[in-house]
Amino acid sequence: MNTLDVAAAAWLGLGGLMWMGGLASAVRRVTANTWRVTPDDPATPLDDLVSIVIPARDEVHNIGAAVASALAQDHRHVEVVVLDDGSTDGTGGVLAAIDDPRLRVITGGGGPLPDGWLGKPWACERAGRAARGRWLLFIDADVRLAPEAVSRAVAYAAREGADLVSGFGEMVVGSLGERLIQPAVGGMILAANPLAEVNDPEKPKKALANGQFLLFAPGVWHALGGHGAVAGDVVDDVAFARRIKESGRVLRLVHMQRLYACRMYQSGADAWRGWRKNLFVGIHRSWGLLGLIVLASLGAVIGPYAVVLAALLGVVPGWWGALAAVSVFGQQGLRAYLDTVFHQPRLMGQLLHLPGNVLVLGIFVDSAIATTRGKARWKGRVVG
Repeated sequence: MNTLDVAAAAWLGLGGLMWMGGLASAVRRVTANTWRVTPDDPATPLDDLVSIVIPARDEVHNIGAAVASALAQDHRHVEVVVLDDGSTDGTGGVLAAIDDPRLRVITGGGGPLPDGWLGKPWACERAGRAARGRWLLFIDADVRLAPEAVSRAVAYAAREGADLVSGFGEMVVGSLGERLIQPAVGGMILAANPLAEVNDPEKPKKALANGQFLLFAPGVWHALGGHGAVAGDVVDDVAFARRIKESGRVLRLVHMQRLYACRMYQSGADAWRGWRKNLFVGIHRSWGLLGLIVLASLGAVIGPYAVVLAALLGVVPGWWGALAAVSVFGQQGLRAYLDTVFHQPRLMGQLLHLPGNVLVLGIFVDSAIATTRGKARWKGRVVG
């Protein structure tokens, strides 16, 4: 065996072990069914007022359904506070047509932001300060809550003694571009952030939350300084999770696919632009980490597929292809697991896994360039 064969055996063998280990870990998580909240869990016995806070900027196609789902909670005492953040697309008209005393609409925005603030945290700050509930639930305008979402999440927080509960909802996708990008990004985030570590108070640096659903226990949001604590953070949800753990408070990040659904973007182009503002910031603007991600993607994700193809064409020895096939099998198994968790069609997931990961690698590079040049934009505002 020559030096090249030894290097190939080490690379492909370690990759296969890594992917098969990840698949085995995923199977254990499925059978253990941990870190999950569902409508079948007990509802909260508490009668506290819960404020559902929704920032909305140009959300005419989303805001009506988001508010309707928030008002349809089986928890008796809810209010919905919406901050119409300078919308110009008719969002205000949709809100004005909703006749329910539990809904309060605050208008404002559109002008220059205060120094040090990004748009979404500023909108959440104003809406949160106006909320009257003991519990504060911040959701995005593209979220659709199940009727049991508030009562089950509050009950879970009370049982766990959690100061912040966040979760992954059902992933809704429509276009081919979304199907390529969204599951690949979701898989990358979950792979880098095992929930057992995120929820471990002994690992304060492993912090993650999902801004689609942020439930703060009584007094916690105010004690942290509201969204002022994350005023300039593009990835404000992760910043909140970090502050929760650093302050010695309890974070819980869980699967709650049956408690809410979210279609984050309406097209593949929107998904690219949306993740472009987040991905490089999410790795702390580190070019070193970006380099490692590129190498890992090429070596551990994309590379094994290329080796299998090369072996089939007779370009490399067959045993190289056999070793690479172990990695491919592990990747496809993990993708099937993810698609099951997020209720996505598994056959399509198998077909889109490789091109989706290639696209995400491209978004990472684009995110680094756009963020560094100050050209990452979202809804008319420069971010990053």
